[in-house]
Amino acid sequence: MAKSIRTGRLLLRPLRADDAEAVFALFANWEVIRWLSSPPWPYTREDASSFLELCERNAGGEAAELAIVLDSSLIGGIGMRMWPARRLQSGPGPFVGYWLGQPYWGNGYMTEAARGFLAWIFAAHGCDTIYSGVFADNAASLRVQVKLGFVRDGETTLYSKPRGADFPHINTRLTRSAFEARGQ
Repeated sequence: MAKSIRTGRLLLRPLRADDAEAVFALFANWEVIRWLSSPPWPYTREDASSFLELCERNAGGEAAELAIVLDSSLIGGIGMRMWPARRLQSGPGPFVGYWLGQPYWGNGYMTEAARGFLAWIFAAHGCDTIYSGVFADNAASLRVQVKLGFVRDGETTLYSKPRGADFPHINTRLTRSAFEARGQ
């Protein structure tokens, strides 16, 4: 599990119980949560506390759930799960997901955070491919992945709990060689 990762402007550190109010304040926003598959809607303080308790229980395993921190303020989250067989399409390996509070959109924070996190995954896990994906209507998140070197790896539908239905989903993958070729 990652202890902490520093980038130029950000600190990525494990999420903890005392992050509940900050997570709730940013995450209980339809414009943020609608792009995700598993959180409930409406999102409550109890949901934030339960999520953070789960993160603390799972710390030290093959999953990593990190806070994205700017100037000591939590602005988002990024996480990884190891899939024995990728649930969306391709083979086994790490699957990365992320979110950023709406006030912080458009500043390059997610690209910067993900770049640092991906470098850590490649170094710590010795894998050759990292998987991710976006709902097809989430152009901003897809742009982040393209900047990092992810390529499309098929399409499927994925259930969105907040939206209550299946939606088109673009599966993506990033190889170590593509990541390194970008000087990341």
